[in-house]
Amino acid sequence: MNGMRLVTVGWVTIVLGLSSLQADEKADMAKLVGKWEVTKSGGDTPVGTIVSFEKDGKMTATVNLEGKELKLSGTYKLMEKKLKVSLKLNEELFEHEFEFKWKSDEELELIDGDKVDTLKKKK
Repeated sequence: MNGMRLVTVGWVTIVLGLSSLQADEKADMAKLVGKWEVTKSGGDTPVGTIVSFEKDGKMTATVNLEGKELKLSGTYKLMEKKLKVSLKLNEELFEHEFEFKWKSDEELELIDGDKVDTLKKKK
């Protein structure tokens, strides 16, 4: 009987843990939706780039390179503490996965190895 209780408690713990993880992902998704501006770049993304995340998993990025505005469109997906993006420019597809960390509800870091980009939510 004690063995059965331990198994039951174990399964309840796993189910509650998964439910909590799903709730965290939904909360992260709700915070992420909107327009964000790159305010600090540790990699190739220029400061001032505007990234827009939609509720349906679509996204756009507007980048100003040498006076030319480039608009990339694609999709994103949140998985635990990772953000996977797929963006197209003309016919070229760019796919990448970042770790992300909330600094606040209005500020987020995208981490790619030792490169960190900071984004602030636009109002």
